[in-house]
Amino acid sequence: MSFVKLASNAFGAFKDNWKSVVLFSVPFLLAFPLAVLLPNYPALGGIFLRPGSLGTDVSAGGIALMLAAVAASMLLFSLAVVAINSVVKSRRTLTKLKQWDFERMETATLRMFGVYLVTFIAVFAFNLLLFQLRVAEQPRLILYALFSLAAYAAVLFAPQAIVLDNRGIEQSIVMSSRCAAGKLAETAAFVILALVLMGVNAAVFTSLQSSLPWAIFIGVLTNSLLILPFLELLKVQIYLSKYSLL
Repeated sequence: MSFVKLASNAFGAFKDNWKSVVLFSVPFLLAFPLAVLLPNYPALGGIFLRPGSLGTDVSAGGIALMLAAVAASMLLFSLAVVAINSVVKSRRTLTKLKQWDFERMETATLRMFGVYLVTFIAVFAFNLLLFQLRVAEQPRLILYALFSLAAYAAVLFAPQAIVLDNRGIEQSIVMSSRCAAGKLAETAAFVILALVLMGVNAAVFTSLQSSLPWAIFIGVLTNSLLILPFLELLKVQIYLSKYSLL
């Protein structure tokens, strides 16, 4: 199945279930201010790019606050992606979400949070290793970017493995990696599309900020309630396309 067809199916799924999808995307809306708009958050980049300067840049309390913000952001993000995938699963099985489904969502959210946490620690540790080895800045940034891309690509389909196939943390990472490798063209197209959509959204509302003071917040709303949910539904289509019957 072509990527265009998969994207069309994802758009159709969004259109048919937009009320539930938008409702369950609200955690995205809460996660983004923590990850993007929190004033101290940009200093967190120092952990990755210049960890030796953390002692002078921020206090211990500031570091704790930033790490707490990151953890809260990952937890909210986990809740959103699990909820959206649960909506898709209920629609495909022609059932309504019940109390038992919400209890399973709690377990799935914790598993998804575990996946994101493992990935975050791995990326952080790799960059710290490069720093300790005193790798020159330019090669270090390139290696860090490549490792980060590979790490996050490996868990790209973890939400689908956790919710649709009821896998644990380790199994979901393995299945996600296999899906990304087996659907390499679709995965690459997905990443490009995601970058384009979020980049255009950011550019448009940033350019409007001088004339429309609330433009940046409208951009966050668009990203959280429209773009990210659509991309999650597209990941579902890519993940399910590995089955010959789809």
